[in-house]
Parts: sequence; C-alpha cells; structure tokens
Amino acid sequence: MTEPNQFLRKLLAAKGVHYLVRRFGSAKLRSLAFDGKYESGEWNFHGDGKGELPKVVCGYLRKGDLLVMGCGGASILDGVEPGGLNSALGVDLSPEAIRLSSRFASDRVSFAISDMETFECPRLYDVILFSESLYYVNSTRQVPLLKRLAKSLKPGGVFIVTFAEARRYRDILERIRSAFKVLDDRNLPQSSRYLIVFNAS
Repeated sequence: MTEPNQFLRKLLAAKGVHYLVRRFGSAKLRSLAFDGKYESGEWNFHGDGKGELPKVVCGYLRKGDLLVMGCGGASILDGVEPGGLNSALGVDLSPEAIRLSSRFASDRVSFAISDMETFECPRLYDVILFSESLYYVNSTRQVPLLKRLAKSLKPGGVFIVTFAEARRYRDILERIRSAFKVLDDRNLPQSSRYLIVFNAS
C-alpha cells in the first residue's frame, strides 16, 4: 500500500500542480513536491559536473569556500577536484535532494535542509552558486534575497547563476543586471544554458 506522503509527493510533482505549488505553496508543500521530482528520477541531473560550469566555478573559487543554493543532487561537485576547495555547503529544501547529494559529504563538504529564502549563512563565501534554482524564488523576492546573501560574500566573492535558457528567464536576468555589477554574461558553449556572474560592488 502506498503511504499517504508518497502519494502526496507524486501528486504535487505533477506538472500543473507542481507549478502552482512552486509559486504559491508553503515551504512544506514545496519540499514534498521537490521530493516527488527527485524520487521519480525527473530531477536527477548529472550534467553540472561536466563542461564549462565547474571551470568557471573553480576559477572564481580559487580553492576557497562554496555555497550551493538549491543544490539538488550536487552534481557540480563531480567537476571540482577534492583539493579544489576549502569547504562546500549545499542547501536544499528537499530531504530527498540532500539524501542524493550526501554521496559527496566529507570533512570539507556538508549539506543542510533549508529554504533558500530563510537560510542564514554560517560563514563568508568566495562563490554562491544558484544552478537552475534562483527561479524557484518568487520574482519579487529574488533581488532582496541576493542582496541579503551578498553580505555573506568575501571581498571579491561572486554569485554564479545559471538558467535553462536566457529567453525564458530574461526578466530575472534584467533584474540582476540592474541591481548588481555583472562580470560575465553569456550562453554556456554548445548549450541552451545561460550563465551570469556578478557581485554587489
């Protein structure tokens, strides 16, 4: 017999329902919906550890401290050499995502179940990465969230944000360009994914 939470997770992960929950649902409902996506295999991404994104992250990281917001299965860590960072912390609302990402856990790499919008940074970071995750924050709260998190960047630290495609998320990109100093702004090679690197100075 299917347990009630498992049925609810499947229901909340359904396409139309998931969109509504993502936009208007409580943190608990969003967590269950995200769990459903990971449990179904739909969100078990493995591409971040390949291609140019890890090189960009490591270039700005300079063996420092990395915060991954909405880390999912943390596949970006596939592309970071063990000695390529001082520490990494992955944050996700979904316990299932944290379970998947825990394969990377070590004395330098840890994970926390938390809502990105209420998470309190325990330290300063060289890079704060949102890989396909910033658009899960309501549009009116994206810039305030980034400005709050900017206080947890080290001097010279940066945000790195990726989007599935620039056209679909051009409004978010314009808000970032208007509110921050942009350092890099382009499509990733041989991909529809888009990358923007910026900081508050």
